[in-house]
Amino acid sequence: MIKSLFLSRPLRGLYRAWWEKKYHVAANDVFLVSYPRSGNTWVRFMLLQARAGFDEGDFQSIEEIIPDMHHSRPWFRCARTNLVKSHLCHWQPFRRVVYLVRDGRAATWSNWRYQSDEGSFHGSFTDFLQQDTWPSSWGRHVEGWISAPETRLVIRYEDLLADPVPELQKIVALLGWPCNEDRLQRIAAEATRHRMKAMETQAHVCLHRVGSGDQAWRAAFSTNLEKSFLDVLPSVTRRFLTRL
Repeated sequence: MIKSLFLSRPLRGLYRAWWEKKYHVAANDVFLVSYPRSGNTWVRFMLLQARAGFDEGDFQSIEEIIPDMHHSRPWFRCARTNLVKSHLCHWQPFRRVVYLVRDGRAATWSNWRYQSDEGSFHGSFTDFLQQDTWPSSWGRHVEGWISAPETRLVIRYEDLLADPVPELQKIVALLGWPCNEDRLQRIAAEATRHRMKAMETQAHVCLHRVGSGDQAWRAAFSTNLEKSFLDVLPSVTRRFLTRL
């Protein structure tokens, strides 16, 4: 009921005005949103380096510079840039959104593994797909944000893997950050899993188990399990699935 009220245009505008004042959100702020395990940490790592005046010490202050809304420290109290990471659903009052989307089969499998390892979910992968786990199902999360008027960019994780620079160019242009192609090429070339883990160790920060981007998720889907997953997907989300 509350969610439906916030989605109505007049009340949404009032709620957004109150929310932005309360949390000191500026008109040029951008929220980097994704379903969990969809490349958000990796993109944040690269964008941190795309800021003017970046130095290696910034890795230690990543939660201050590009805060995660789900971190223990309140994001709105950080001395931040105009970029904030989030996994929340589309009825949130964000004014400008960059939405990262990964094939739902890979994202849900990786999310199940992560939550299982963290002890926040106890059950099989089949159980995970059948339950309404936080923040929502992959299909509802993607459907909501790709259709939301606040979403300025939709970036596919698979496109980032294939060629990160054009996708990063779109994001820094929206952010208004001056960063040329040569610099983005260097950033992308160095944004390996091993370097991220090294920076994590050196800076004493937690990047929440950086994924490898591999295809191990394919073995988790039997024919019947994949069919049941696909059958309930909103039709508009199917274009974000890669072919098996």
